Amino acid sequence: MKILVVGGAGYIGSHMVKMLSKAGHHVVTLDNLSTGYRDAVKYGEFVEGDIADSDILNQVFSSTPFDGVMHFASYIEVGESVVNPGKYFRNNFSNTLNLLDAMVRHAVKHFIFSSTAAIFGEPEYVPIDEKHPKKPINPYGLSKLMVEQALESYEIAHGLQSV
Repeated sequence: MKILVVGGAGYIGSHMVKMLSKAGHHVVTLDNLSTGYRDAVKYGEFVEGDIADSDILNQVFSSTPFDGVMHFASYIEVGESVVNPGKYFRNNFSNTLNLLDAMVRHAVKHFIFSSTAAIFGEPEYVPIDEKHPKKPINPYGLSKLMVEQALESYEIAHGLQSV
């Protein structure tokens, strides 16, 4: 399979790139290196760029007919999200919409999204499961929940399947 891993130069993304490559998949990493490291990408192809940039996305999607996209390119600092919520909503939500729109334009139908337990807020019971009420208490958690909600609409409108 041909997989695009956005945020593939970060901790989780780079391990996913390694695993996919060792399993025989063709992997392209797209990362702006704002929190990732070029040296962490030791497998597959690497493209330095940002999912906020529609031109870069079109170039990447035009160069390879991807079977799916894995998305790890998010800001994750809860405290910073409270002080600078716009940064989190722009990167984690708006830029993800930009990525999803590029996927739709290029007919890529499979998406794996790295979300967070922060979408649930204060636990009403433990262990927390998927049925737990989603009540994020910070912009980081809310930005991730907004993506999850948008994914439901992209599935209905465009047949984009996600997990």
